[in-house]
Amino acid sequence: MRCVHCGSEHEATTVGFKAVCETCGRYLHSCVQCRLYSETRHCLSSTTEAVRDVEHANFCEEFQPRDVRNSEDGRISDDRARRSFDDLFGT
Repeated sequence: MRCVHCGSEHEATTVGFKAVCETCGRYLHSCVQCRLYSETRHCLSSTTEAVRDVEHANFCEEFQPRDVRNSEDGRISDDRARRSFDDLFGT
């Protein structure tokens, strides 16, 4: 897992609810660090409750670390997301 804020890599395969990045001190178990997070819709899961602060620690059971190998900073670009959507559903 790589912190989306500072880019530090973490070896942990599971992330505790109150885990913080050793480099920048930000929470690792937060929406912005999760693979289900979308900047436009926040959480892509239909079974989670809305969270006010997406950078703060949360107790979401569906949390899965973001796959940072897809982009430099761990976020998927809008163009890449649109291409993936179009590939899946057609244009």
